[in-house]
Amino acid sequence: MTEERWLDEDAGPIVPAYLLTRGRTVPASEAIALIAVIITAGGLAMPVGLNPEHLIILQQCTKPTRLVDVAAELNLPIGVVRVLVGDLHAQKLVEVEKPPPAPDAKVMLEVINGLRAL
Repeated sequence: MTEERWLDEDAGPIVPAYLLTRGRTVPASEAIALIAVIITAGGLAMPVGLNPEHLIILQQCTKPTRLVDVAAELNLPIGVVRVLVGDLHAQKLVEVEKPPPAPDAKVMLEVINGLRAL
């Protein structure tokens, strides 16, 4: 009996990324921005019936974690991770914190001028 390999050391996961999302490209929740911060919401018990990638996300996000860091840890494209996190958010298993708005141009110019003055 041959042992099945689910990971090729050179090529990465044998299962294509689009199968992890069942072909979906848009997250279930619009709150999933690229620089969003994700944190597990709920008790200590892991829910049943989730994909391994969903469970890894839940384990990784017990502390606030940026979406891009989750994607890097899973070694998956950011679009795939957005869909997976969207699934968890729709089930209320994770909370998504929107990043603070960027400062306006006037504030940025003041900072630049202040740095130049040093």
